[in-house]
Amino acid sequence: MTRHRASIPGYDAAVLLLDERINADGTHARTWATTDGTRLQVRDDDGTSGALSLLAVDRVMRRYGRPLDHGISLEGDALICGSYRLRRLRYRAAVDADGRDYLVWETPDEEPLACVATTATAALRYLVVRLAAERPSGI
Repeated sequence: MTRHRASIPGYDAAVLLLDERINADGTHARTWATTDGTRLQVRDDDGTSGALSLLAVDRVMRRYGRPLDHGISLEGDALICGSYRLRRLRYRAAVDADGRDYLVWETPDEEPLACVATTATAALRYLVVRLAAERPSGI
């Protein structure tokens, strides 16, 4: 399993690329994640960052994810998050011209849930921004 190291300024731990996208101005943006085993730290290249509980991540993946087809092998970069595993999977369905990136949430004793990476990452980024806005200034 490949992990990016030191790809995020200020991080020495293993990080997982969640999503890559092109902004309206043509610049490329990436969203990364790392974990301490109890929380998922989400950080954008633009500096937006925050920590989410693994319960919040689990809720997002249960909301947007669907059971991964049994024929799809679990390959790709992964991040161990306590008893969970968050994986980025590149997959090309028969109906797709190109492959798509998915986030796969693996939980003990349950089927893995897969969601288009852009969708799941947007929900995680939204929660990070929302929590930051609700946090009192100076904390």
